Amino acid sequence: MSSKKGIKFYKRTDFKITLWYIFTFTVTTLIICTFMYLRLRHHLIKEIDRFLQDESREFAFKISETPMNFKVVIRKYEGDIVTREYYPIYFRVLNADGRVVATSQNFAELIYPINQEKLRGIGLGSRYVETVKVPGKRTPFRFLSSRLTVDKRFDYVVQIGTGMKSMRKTLGNLRENILTALPITLVLGAIGGWLLARRGLAPIAYITEEAQKITATNLGNRLHPRQSDDEIDHLIATINEMISRLEDSFKRMNQLTADVSHELRTPISAMRGEAELLLSKPRPSGEYRRALVTYIEKLDFLTRMIDDLILLSKFDSNEAGLTMMQIKLDRLLSNLWEFFKVLAEQKRIGFTLGEIEQVDVVGDRTRLQQLFTNLIDNAIKFTPSGGRIDMSLQKDEGFAKVSIKDTGIGIPDAEFKHIFERFYQVDKSRGREGGGMGLGLSICQWIAKAHHGKIELESEVGKGSHFVVSLPLVAEK
Repeated sequence: MSSKKGIKFYKRTDFKITLWYIFTFTVTTLIICTFMYLRLRHHLIKEIDRFLQDESREFAFKISETPMNFKVVIRKYEGDIVTREYYPIYFRVLNADGRVVATSQNFAELIYPINQEKLRGIGLGSRYVETVKVPGKRTPFRFLSSRLTVDKRFDYVVQIGTGMKSMRKTLGNLRENILTALPITLVLGAIGGWLLARRGLAPIAYITEEAQKITATNLGNRLHPRQSDDEIDHLIATINEMISRLEDSFKRMNQLTADVSHELRTPISAMRGEAELLLSKPRPSGEYRRALVTYIEKLDFLTRMIDDLILLSKFDSNEAGLTMMQIKLDRLLSNLWEFFKVLAEQKRIGFTLGEIEQVDVVGDRTRLQQLFTNLIDNAIKFTPSGGRIDMSLQKDEGFAKVSIKDTGIGIPDAEFKHIFERFYQVDKSRGREGGGMGLGLSICQWIAKAHHGKIELESEVGKGSHFVVSLPLVAEK
């Protein structure tokens, strides 16, 4: 957890996750408890209504048995319910005009006004239920009103009710239990959320700690996945891929530095040795002149190498801006053929221009000219006298394909994967004799990719090489 030492506690991810967990847990718990409370309250009210319906039916049944002894039945019924400890019954009977015919003795303690409009709305066999708040009493009452016909002559409305004290106590106990359990639940939830957050972020801490150990000197190290195939493993795989790319970049950088040092050391050491030898004793002026000409040629070689290295570094950093425009590729290749044909003739090499279709591409004229110049120059350089070079341009499935085929020394199969690497030369001695430095094909490959194209190579030792450059055509309007 060393990565957390410099982070303020309230800014740490595990602290924020714990807060969100507590908040979510609290809201969820309150919603569940509220739902349970309301559900229980609804269920208890339904139980009270069912109880009142049973009492109402029992009352109606007793009256219908002895309709002539109406008051006697009422007093007997009242005597039966007085002894009840739970759910005491309050009742009154109203005639069709809404006047009170009979009431229970305990009804006097209630203030329950008669609502004539509601009474008129009660049909035979129907009923309505309501909750009544009685002034001076904490507990409301629940009343059920229903119509009763006695001996088909007398029409009454029976109102039976009971107190909701038992329900209030039950709900009160539930509230107390919820309020008691909620803080305990929240504390346990907070501890659980903290542990879950720490456990969930443990792989992040491992990644941070291991990543801090990786430097330029141990880029071969990798993070070990947990084999869970989750987001953390995907993150570890992504970081390992990034480290691999960095390792490759460092290797190329170190290789480039070593190659540049080697390539520069050789001509500079030679020039120094020749200069020391030249200064060891007086020489004729002609010998000094020849030495200076040699030095200029070698300096030109070094200048070209430095320019190519600067160009490649711009390529790597995406700073080599390309001036894109529509170019007639057939005309560019024809001009290059005219120029290099003279050089090929001087070396007694046949350089033929085959089928050249009219092709337009979008690209940087200078870079494309550099691309094909390098390929043609290499073909002339590595093709012996009496050999042949063929160049052609054709359209193929939306691409312009430039073919440059020679009958030179060829490239071994084992060298194919290295041929486009910087400073790589199949034959160092041949390359140095011809003034090559192993950067031309690297530049060619980058230019082709920058133009959304590619370079393909086929070669056989002793029979020659065949380069095919594919560039996308201008989209037809």
